[in-house]
Amino acid sequence: MHNRSDRISPRFVLASALLALTSIVANVGCTRSTSDRDLVYKRPNELVELANTPSGAFGAGGLPKVLWLDPRTPKQFAEGHLPQATNIPFPEIERTHEATCRGFAMFIVYDTDYDDVLSKAASKRLMELGYSNVYSMLGGLKAWKSEGYPVETSTPIAPAATPLAPSTAPVAPTTTPQ
Repeated sequence: MHNRSDRISPRFVLASALLALTSIVANVGCTRSTSDRDLVYKRPNELVELANTPSGAFGAGGLPKVLWLDPRTPKQFAEGHLPQATNIPFPEIERTHEATCRGFAMFIVYDTDYDDVLSKAASKRLMELGYSNVYSMLGGLKAWKSEGYPVETSTPIAPAATPLAPSTAPVAPTTTPQ
């Protein structure tokens, strides 16, 4: 004869199953975790080549749609940026990525110099948001200029304004560094 305490009630089984499921879902989470090991660094000339390489079999897919992302402040962006770059300040990436990043096949992120951490943080944020083919430009704007590529300046955009529309046109180096 069994004691009442020897039986497991269906309510207990259901509650235990829900608790286990909740624990599993909580551990999976909604965002991905990234580290510096996940970052892919490339030199400016490698990124230009990558952006100008047609995709698909025998290049039938055409050139990839590339977002050249400058996560610096609008003031820094205005002082000098890649001609085809879009300025999305780092604090705005998570809030605006649906409108600014969707539809691109490749993301190239840069900042000012070799030791800047902003491109690392922005690249990781994009990966955490689910984007792939994210590259960090080794040396940032400094390396870009030293390899002879052009730099543009512009009037700073008010903080409430939307980012500039990106250009997907290929970039060719200039003959003299600036």
